[in-house]
Amino acid sequence: MEHIFSMDFNVLLNQIGVLFILMGVGFILGKAKILTKEGNKTLSKIVLFIAFPGVILGSIFTNEIGITVTDAVYFILMALLTFVIAFAVAIPVVRLLGGEKANRGLFVLMSVFSNCAFMGLPVVIAVFGINAIYYVALFSIPFTTLVFSVGILLVAGNRKEGNLASTKFNPIVLLNPTLIAAVISVPLAVMGVRPPYFITEPLVLIGSLATPGGMFVIGASLAYVPVKTLFTEWRVIPVTLLRLTVIPIITWLVLRQIVTNELMLGVLVVLTSMPMAATATTLAIQYDGNEQLASSGVFLTTLLCAITLPLIVFFLLN
Repeated sequence: MEHIFSMDFNVLLNQIGVLFILMGVGFILGKAKILTKEGNKTLSKIVLFIAFPGVILGSIFTNEIGITVTDAVYFILMALLTFVIAFAVAIPVVRLLGGEKANRGLFVLMSVFSNCAFMGLPVVIAVFGINAIYYVALFSIPFTTLVFSVGILLVAGNRKEGNLASTKFNPIVLLNPTLIAAVISVPLAVMGVRPPYFITEPLVLIGSLATPGGMFVIGASLAYVPVKTLFTEWRVIPVTLLRLTVIPIITWLVLRQIVTNELMLGVLVVLTSMPMAATATTLAIQYDGNEQLASSGVFLTTLLCAITLPLIVFFLLN
């Protein structure tokens, strides 16, 4: 797949190293209480609901995307298939691991859903270039739909009956700027819309906040997780291996048989190789799940992906 990205292994490590330095800055800001929990929540909203739509729209207005509606629909279907594969792998493994029944749904959530937004966006840009950002936008459509419907049920489904009312899916959560930008970007990209400079330049500048802002959010979030919580539940370790290695490899083995577009295949594999979605912690807080367990998983997978991600990219996509 050399024609997709020209960087060698050392260059890839350098690119990922830059992202982790930014994450380290966020970690320091969190530890120093400069970026408090409330401040980090605000920053995450700015990144997710302002910077991400900016980078999506800015990229399609200033770059030749070269994708048709058919390709876009096909990619979304393949993205859905990655989730089908992940569920098929995660559910029996989590059941085999045993443990408290109330935590099993959360473990499945942690295994299936990756951090395809905050971390996936800058990594995909680093590996494949800015044009690949459009695929990240399309990936967010099935991700957002599933994580705020099935994901909620996984977290709250094993709670006490009195809380089951909270598992009802509220479609209003899908009406967020990032998903809207992703959906409208399909016809805009196909039509080759090119707004004037005074519109595109603010979008590009706003979008430039996505990479450093996203890394700051992850780093600050890790600063709030006590290291000792990593070792209170041993099942986090096999679930971590499932998220970072087993599911991406099985996804690659399946998709390489049916996806002929190497860029599509590469982006799908990279996005499924990301750490656990930070959304796991958010949903655990909102729906009475095990917040500590979710935070531990996010912490551990984010750290270890510095090792697993370059290996996945180098050995599977080269």
